[in-house]
Amino acid sequence: MSELDNYIRRASETLRDGDDSAIDALAREVVSAFNAEIPNLSHYRGTRITGGDTRHTAADLRNLIGKLRMLRDGKDQELYGPYGLETITSHIHLLERATEDGIEGETLKAIYEKIDSIYVNRYDCYVDGLSGYGYREYELCSQQTDLRIEKLKVIRDEEFRKLKIAEAQAASVSMVQKASASSAANVQVTVETTFEQIDKLPETTLSDDDKTLLKGMIGDLNTKDKSKRDSKLRKLQSWLADKGTDVFIAAMPYIVQLIKSQLF
Repeated sequence: MSELDNYIRRASETLRDGDDSAIDALAREVVSAFNAEIPNLSHYRGTRITGGDTRHTAADLRNLIGKLRMLRDGKDQELYGPYGLETITSHIHLLERATEDGIEGETLKAIYEKIDSIYVNRYDCYVDGLSGYGYREYELCSQQTDLRIEKLKVIRDEEFRKLKIAEAQAASVSMVQKASASSAANVQVTVETTFEQIDKLPETTLSDDDKTLLKGMIGDLNTKDKSKRDSKLRKLQSWLADKGTDVFIAAMPYIVQLIKSQLF
């Protein structure tokens, strides 16, 4: 569970408990933790009470939960939306809100049935440990909801990885075309210049350990054994697919040129 998910769940549970002091304390913690990510949150002061002090009320905390949900939904849309994974993401959010809002009974059962009907026949692993659909009596509880959430996140991550690899392969074709044009212009890309480009990548894009690993994998491609090179290249492409466009662009020109030079 991410920090954002944890705060939303804690806030929902605190509201249900109804402790005014705990509500105020958690609301202040949320404002402190997310004021840099949510516009104007640092100015969120709560409700003025007797004596001129301010205290965050249950209504204030509910408003903050709404803001946190908007932040979470926005992050997920930005990451998964371009890859057509909105449906899985919306089902994850539906289950998360069921737990956060304390939904129980027939309403929770209806949510299970709606979501299960979509994934039970598509993914064999989905049914393991779940209640309902004839393999177990319906057990309506937060653990069953959380299990469904985690299963859908695994499914989404697997689909996302496949799409990223396909995207990387398409980018590879484009890079081959660009490298061919560069070769015609006698532009040479050396391993040293490639390593320099990798070293220039910010830590937020690629850690120092990953930079060392990437340079090692590039160095391993320098072999005339085609079967070994192809195997190492597939491994490298898969690794690059998870690292983002900037890393891919820094590494691929030399990789393409090296392979072209070894074909002749």
